[in-house]
Amino acid sequence: MPEKIMRISVAVDENIRNIIEDLAKRENKTISDIIRQAISFYHMIKSRNLSSNALKRYMDILSTSDNIIVDLELWLAILDVINKHDDKEFWDIVERIGFEHGMELRSRGIEDIKDVLRILELKHLFKLKESESNGNYTLILATRNEANILRHYFKGLFKAFGVDVDFVEGIRKLIILVKK
Repeated sequence: MPEKIMRISVAVDENIRNIIEDLAKRENKTISDIIRQAISFYHMIKSRNLSSNALKRYMDILSTSDNIIVDLELWLAILDVINKHDDKEFWDIVERIGFEHGMELRSRGIEDIKDVLRILELKHLFKLKESESNGNYTLILATRNEANILRHYFKGLFKAFGVDVDFVEGIRKLIILVKK
């Protein structure tokens, strides 16, 4: 039995009308198809509890070629090898990358450390546990092998923000203590 179609009317301004018409033309679909697809996509986003800000940040992360998605097992293998070697040059590079990323974030107007950590959390490097009232942050890591590389990365990142920090490593935690 065919699905029952319900006709609805939606009022849109000229800008939205132009967007819908452009999408329909580019996708070679009807305007109704575009609106149905948009509503289904919106529902999927909301059912996963993604905010529009988080989705925009994901799009920013994935739309550039300076991020990749890596299988967790591959990431663990890489970290196992890296953590067995005490190569000062490598750790200096990681710290420099953190500094460069910090400068990039600052150039985009992001100044609050909690906002920085929320953005980086979207890359699935850690889960941010809400900061204590004293401004310290606990990062819950996917694996204990990440603590060393993240500590070096954050050293550089926090230097870019002019924030002095100490780190306490747990088994799958990295606690960031912000010095006053």
